[in-house]
Amino acid sequence: MSSFTFEGITVLHVDDEPGFTELVTDFLKREDSTLAICNATSVDEALSILQETEIDCIVSDYDMPGKDGLDFLELVRDEYPKLPFILFTGRGSEQIASEAISAGVTEYLQKEGGSEQYKILANRIRNSVQSVRAEEAVKRTEERYHNLVDTAPIPIVLFNQERRAVYSNEAAVAFLDADSHAEIEGKRMVDFLHPDDRDVALERFERLMAEDQSLPELEFRIKTIDGEIKPATVATAHGYYHGEEVGQVMVYK
Repeated sequence: MSSFTFEGITVLHVDDEPGFTELVTDFLKREDSTLAICNATSVDEALSILQETEIDCIVSDYDMPGKDGLDFLELVRDEYPKLPFILFTGRGSEQIASEAISAGVTEYLQKEGGSEQYKILANRIRNSVQSVRAEEAVKRTEERYHNLVDTAPIPIVLFNQERRAVYSNEAAVAFLDADSHAEIEGKRMVDFLHPDDRDVALERFERLMAEDQSLPELEFRIKTIDGEIKPATVATAHGYYHGEEVGQVMVYK
């Protein structure tokens, strides 16, 4: 096993030909001298490395004795559903590609002559890892957001671009006299407004989404689930929820 470092990214390369694993390591190192690579010549050895080492991406051959690349992919997906897995094989076919896609492969790349393929492989490794890390970063941000908003003392409701509620905190459930979040989420913005306030609110929402800026507080008459009208000061801000643009509506009673 050999290892290098590349911006915290570690790659596990699996191929039953030791000479080829060394060749791939050399070429990838030329593409980026700090790329980290662990080599394994069998699926069983690769599984042992996975248990002992934090791997960011797997590059695996298909045609190997015992367990092949698809067997390995299925085993990996059972334990690591999000781990990037690139099937890098000399035995390509539509059937293998189809089975790999069905099993959750991240990338499928056929071995060819020349060094250009290693530049492509290095790019796909980086792109795959960066994609997963970006998704994880968004998830962590949303978790922090929920921890903050869920316990906020003021009612907060998020509306998507179709002006439908996609999230509400506990304070909003109480303020809107709802029995649960489900009673709020999915409803239209106008369902929570006095009829005479709807045009102004919709104009503000369109401006909010277009300009991506918070808007000044304004008085609105809020309509609860039970139909009660509650005067309140409302502030709005642009944001994101599950990667989707939303308008954040905060109610100051």
